[in-house]
Amino acid sequence: MRLFSTLVFFLSTVALWGQHLPAKPATALNKVILYPDSSFFAHSNIFYEEGTLFEIVNETRFEYEDEAQNQKFKWYQVNTPDGQTGWIFGDGIAVLVPESEVPAPLRPFYLRTFNFSDDLEETTAWVASIEGKDNFYKEDILNPLYKEYYLVLTSQLGKSFHIQFASESAMGSSEIRQLLLKDITEDRIPEILLVKSNFDNGTAVEDRVLEIYSFQAGSVSKVFEERMSLSYAPKIPSPAQFKFVEVDAKTIRVAYVDYIDCKEYTLPYIPNQLDETHEKCMEYVTYSFVWEDGLQQYIPLYEKSRTYVAAELQTERGYLRTAPSYLSDIAEKLPVNAKLSVIQHFEKVITQRGKQKLVPYLYVQSEAGNYGYIHARDVSLKVGEHGPLLNQFYQAPPLNKTDWTPDTNFLTLRFPDSTLILTKKE
Repeated sequence: MRLFSTLVFFLSTVALWGQHLPAKPATALNKVILYPDSSFFAHSNIFYEEGTLFEIVNETRFEYEDEAQNQKFKWYQVNTPDGQTGWIFGDGIAVLVPESEVPAPLRPFYLRTFNFSDDLEETTAWVASIEGKDNFYKEDILNPLYKEYYLVLTSQLGKSFHIQFASESAMGSSEIRQLLLKDITEDRIPEILLVKSNFDNGTAVEDRVLEIYSFQAGSVSKVFEERMSLSYAPKIPSPAQFKFVEVDAKTIRVAYVDYIDCKEYTLPYIPNQLDETHEKCMEYVTYSFVWEDGLQQYIPLYEKSRTYVAAELQTERGYLRTAPSYLSDIAEKLPVNAKLSVIQHFEKVITQRGKQKLVPYLYVQSEAGNYGYIHARDVSLKVGEHGPLLNQFYQAPPLNKTDWTPDTNFLTLRFPDSTLILTKKE
């Protein structure tokens, strides 16, 4: 994976925790209480704020119920930065994970240090997790795993900031796809661009999200979030797959082909609704954002614009037909390279040589103003970044759209490459 960065990275143990990052660090995910033993029975008024760095010195063998009785976690014995020793319940702190558990996009950053800004010099990146169980059953062996993973950034002053990038639970899971560093706001401090995928249990449909984090006033803040996944119907992915997101200096552009119910169609064309269970209208959508220095956030630059999906005949001869069938009447004989405005996607399933096959048609308007259907494989869509992707889909459409998994990168950074230097750990 290419990493975009103007930073020079170097390794390793840094001046934290007085002298060094602890051998087994942990960070507070929220405000936590330090108890004298591994139970909630003994009262304590010792609190530590979110982002406090601890050193793990021991842990319980088994998980224990939290006060709400709906989850179980271990207790951890810790040394605190002000010299105390006590116990913290495991739902409040994330503990360093073994290097073998670090996902590939994060390995170049694992236990490395770098400078983000004057107040975030010698910041160490590491990966931590909380791990427990959802307390659904009396027999603990039946209880499903509950786990959250975090990218943790710890400054030389011992203050930590965390970004959740993955999880696993009875409800579903999430995983990291990409992590990029680049100064996209032109303030000489790089932002973190994180792409992650979410999955509900029982479905393979991916919910992909782009998040952007900025370093501001000695802290880390989320400044942008965009859901990239596109749907054809509930729990059915769109042939367009995901939104294309293009990031440039201070601007973000989003573009996609939208498959929508024809009753929601907004363009000045006339859909031909035959069977709403087998058809979708199509619109090409774009919008963009700009970085506002004064607000320190992205704001809309251009609101959503919806236009038609352009196409061109790619066969020597073509016919518009009055229905989605080669046996239907001809509405117009099309000239070579005829320009078309796509209005609808229509699909039917046929049986060919004993196997079911998906056959998609497009309902279009010609330059002569005639409406009709044409086999989708006979045209080439001319619609931004999604054109080549959808042309590939229509040439060999899978029977189930969940099987459509092209190798396409939907996030583009419009920056030249820059050098990333890592020093290996001694």
